[in-house]
Amino acid sequence: MVKSKGTIIKEIKELLSEPKNRIKLDDFVTEHLKKFINMTSLEQFPVEDSNAQKEEFLQRLQKYEEILKDLQKIVILLARWGNEEQLLILEKVFNRIAETEKGSSGLDLWVRFGWYPIQVLMYSSGIAALSARKYSTLKIILTTNVTYSSMREEYLPIIVPVTENLAHIHGEFKWIPGQDRKHVPRSEHFFEILEPVLQELLFLGKDYERLFDDFEVYAALVYGDFKERNWYTVGRFGWKYRRETEYNPFNRIVEEGKKRKDDWLPLQAGMFNDSLERFLKVSESLRQWLSELSWL
Repeated sequence: MVKSKGTIIKEIKELLSEPKNRIKLDDFVTEHLKKFINMTSLEQFPVEDSNAQKEEFLQRLQKYEEILKDLQKIVILLARWGNEEQLLILEKVFNRIAETEKGSSGLDLWVRFGWYPIQVLMYSSGIAALSARKYSTLKIILTTNVTYSSMREEYLPIIVPVTENLAHIHGEFKWIPGQDRKHVPRSEHFFEILEPVLQELLFLGKDYERLFDDFEVYAALVYGDFKERNWYTVGRFGWKYRRETEYNPFNRIVEEGKKRKDDWLPLQAGMFNDSLERFLKVSESLRQWLSELSWL
């Protein structure tokens, strides 16, 4: 029997509310995780002998997003309400999806596109975590170590393979209707498609845009912290950097870190290795990158 959307939301909330249900919660999430992995396997999304055209890209995009819906709601509620023990399940979700085979040969577009569902889940859960100021949860979402097979089975923070694979197919997201003239089409697409479900579950109101921008800034900063090089992918906060000057999302977060110093919640959660100096170093690198972007 297929569970309705309302039933899934009600059940995950009930399981999260009672610590004694930890085994049932794990089983519930695992059931949906296995279903998702099966539905997004290489058999369902082959990377070889396929047509890398606009129509096929849009079909795959729609199919991914439809399959994601149940698991997306689950990770949002886990990130918003999960306690320390329950968040281990969120970490497992990212680990299991990241380690699934995405193809070692075939069309580069389809191989890299296999990371798209993970980024949807990262955005969804990351915004949920920020809505509750749960920076330890945000750290899990951005830095969970995952197996990256194309890197000789190295363990890397999940932000690294997700960012780098999807950066290589940036232009294809302009195929999405209405995104052809946008500088950051994937970010703009996320902004549009994530709001309904986050509003439904968390009722973020006008805070949604701020939380969305904050997540993208933190994702860029954490990526830069691990890679230690002057290259970043930016989202909507990129074009806001110059248009909104003093109060743009990037400046707001940097100034908050400078003001609160060691009392700043992201540092207390262990982000940037608990180091204000490290945060300021990577933020200055990102600032330089933003200032040099030709399209801003």
